[in-house]
Amino acid sequence: MSHDTADLQEIVCEVLRTDLKLGMIELGPETPLVGDELGLDSLDLLMVVTGTEKRLGIKIPNEKLGKDTMGTIGDFVRFVDSLRTEA
Repeated sequence: MSHDTADLQEIVCEVLRTDLKLGMIELGPETPLVGDELGLDSLDLLMVVTGTEKRLGIKIPNEKLGKDTMGTIGDFVRFVDSLRTEA
């Protein structure tokens, strides 16, 4: 199953909008996942990971998750994309 980065970003935004019920708010690569803008807590971030895993059919290793891989939507998209290219 192959998605380019734009498709991958749309999948992550879909998870945020539907699974976390954020609605149709403006989301982009620079939108912070950690911090005040979206107000996500650790459980919300876990839902982002599991929702992305489910939609892509991949497993994201928990030990690689952190501020550097989930700081912004773009960071998370690049991280997930790198996992897919390693597989």
